[in-house]
Amino acid sequence: MAHRPITEVNNSIARASHSVLVIGGGLAGISAAAQLAEAGYKVTLLEARATLGGRVFSFQDPQSGRALDNGQHVIVGACRNLVSFLERIDARHLWKLQPQLEVAVYDRGGRLGRLYGAPGPSPWHLLPAFLTYPHLNLKDKATTVLGLMAAMFTRRQQPHLEDMTFYRWLRAKSQSERTISNLWNVLIEGTLNDNVRDVSAAMGLMIVQDGLLGGHSAANVGYPTVPLSDALARPAQRYLESLGVRVVTGCPVRSVNICGEQTIRHVTLSDGNTMQADAYVSAVPFWVLPSLLPQSLAGSPTSTKLSALEASPIVNVHLRYDAPVMTGDFCYFVNSPLQWVFNSSRILGEADANVQQSLSVSISAAWEFIDTEREALVNLITDEMRRAFPKARDAALLEAVVVKQRNATFRCIPGANRLRPGPHTESPNLFLAGEWTDTGWPSTMESAVISGYNAAAAVMSSVGHRTHAPEQQRVRPMG
Repeated sequence: MAHRPITEVNNSIARASHSVLVIGGGLAGISAAAQLAEAGYKVTLLEARATLGGRVFSFQDPQSGRALDNGQHVIVGACRNLVSFLERIDARHLWKLQPQLEVAVYDRGGRLGRLYGAPGPSPWHLLPAFLTYPHLNLKDKATTVLGLMAAMFTRRQQPHLEDMTFYRWLRAKSQSERTISNLWNVLIEGTLNDNVRDVSAAMGLMIVQDGLLGGHSAANVGYPTVPLSDALARPAQRYLESLGVRVVTGCPVRSVNICGEQTIRHVTLSDGNTMQADAYVSAVPFWVLPSLLPQSLAGSPTSTKLSALEASPIVNVHLRYDAPVMTGDFCYFVNSPLQWVFNSSRILGEADANVQQSLSVSISAAWEFIDTEREALVNLITDEMRRAFPKARDAALLEAVVVKQRNATFRCIPGANRLRPGPHTESPNLFLAGEWTDTGWPSTMESAVISGYNAAAAVMSSVGHRTHAPEQQRVRPMG
């Protein structure tokens, strides 16, 4: 009979005797809880809302009864930790990832361009797409190739690149205004939820280097083929509960309380009850965390940095027509308020897709529309739809649902990376997770998963358990 080493048995006993309270049931909290539970810790996960998922969720439209996503969420092949985590929770089959990059890009005149991956070694597999891209002239195409080569060989960790905008860097590399608007901003707006003129050069280069030039599958686009809560929250909760995690939803935390040398003693819930653990992981949004902390931590360096982070909005408009108006899964529009249009009927495999059609318009960096009244916004979007899709001119709009998220993501503006904390705090038993922490990634689901892993590793280190960094998995095409 084989026996486990005594040191391994003792470590398992030690971990099982330690309890961890995770506050926040988004991807960051979910991934942290999963790591800790798999390592043998006794984990409780608290979520204020009725379901897990955080800012990744679907809801039932009260008028139609249909499940609608709070916003169209996409992934790319470079999101290796996220894809691996979806596999762990038995949800990978619910997400489709392109076998090769294919993005249709239209201008307002209806001219079609394609960003696609061709056969050949990376990154040269992208060269045919750039050379045939109709939204650039011949000179633009030549300078684009030079700009890509410059990005490939630039060390983005140089401090000055965090202090300048990506727009300024691109202009210094002879990129024209047309190239920046019709190509570079296509890449940046959807990934960083901000304009190329406002993001840091360091983060813009990260997107280019890792998300575009990071290998044959790095830029391949993926999306859920079922409503978001079915694609993430429900399988995640089943997985956590199978590990023995106690998942408590509808349980807002009102405050975090300390004793002694800034050690967390317990958390107070909204109903006045308290919960206690050996370690605590906060996985709430950066603008929520300061309101939970005691006064002694509210003025800490970590809290001061968080107060300087900024957020960027996203607006989604769900449209349903009485007839199909578009083909394909999704497309992008340059210099148009539409930006991304997703064919929800096709993606979700709706039974009546040949009769009626559901579309989702996703508008990043939506400051222009975040305060626009619903009727005016719907009128503007439907006017643009008629301009963009000839079939929309004859189709009747059956319904329109507007979803606004004022604080959808944190902004990757110059200097923001220096404000992002690691998992440790000024309290010895309080740890941080969240896509806004220092993960090296922008405000994405991939960053959320990495942050959860980082927080779990920090907890394990605090009780003497040896840990490893998140494993970078090779991504296989899905769907």
